[in-house]
Amino acid sequence: MIINDITITSLETITAFDIAGAYRFTLDELQNAKIANTQDKTDITGKGGRKLNSLKKNKAVVISGTNGLVSGGLLEMQTGSEFKSVDNAPIRWTDYLTITGDAATTSYKAVGTAGNEIETVYIKNATDGTLGEALTQDAAVAEGKFTYDPATKALAFAEGAYEDGTEIVVFYTRNIKANVLENISDTYSEKCQLYIDAFGEDKCNNVYRVQFYIPRADFSGNFDFELGDNQTVHAFEAESLAGSCGSAGTLWTYTVFGANEGDAA
Repeated sequence: MIINDITITSLETITAFDIAGAYRFTLDELQNAKIANTQDKTDITGKGGRKLNSLKKNKAVVISGTNGLVSGGLLEMQTGSEFKSVDNAPIRWTDYLTITGDAATTSYKAVGTAGNEIETVYIKNATDGTLGEALTQDAAVAEGKFTYDPATKALAFAEGAYEDGTEIVVFYTRNIKANVLENISDTYSEKCQLYIDAFGEDKCNNVYRVQFYIPRADFSGNFDFELGDNQTVHAFEAESLAGSCGSAGTLWTYTVFGANEGDAA
């Protein structure tokens, strides 16, 4: 039975595999997706500009969409880089502390050049909360100088230089165990196979599964992350390329089958 007309009722997942067939990632919180098809047409004209025929060429397909979650696998595809598990990943940290008894303690261990783990400590202006006097790390406490012991995370200041309760802001680097992806300037987005799965219904309310298969999707490295009050979503765009292994001219295939269809005999 040929299924002609259906309504796409829900978009389920987009799954990516590399060209060799190894799994890369799944987008399962899709807000939307679009398959845009274009085709160039050049008119063949005769006397007086009459249209005699047309020359059709350059079919193109662009797949785009938005995922409700930031996808690590999609990021790898878009940047051409890989996540790595790093035992000592450096991050910049900010502590808001108060001085008590000419001392304070950082929340975590600051790392850096010995004797200069924390370059600057700022005294917070009580009137407006801005950063005021800048203190520098030294081997001994003095006016405008402080010491720091990474082993105990202790900051020490000159005796009586600051009242108890004086607020300070400390910027420093700490090492953490993390997953890290580097967006390297001369590494570019990748190509993969894409499967787009959805559900549909015909006019008699029969339920079908729909699958678009893109044999060779070339992902764009252009994408935005909107940060702030709005939800951060992960947008993507890929162009279907002809000339894939095993399906030289196929840009995509569209397969419709019963939701509970069994295996072929």
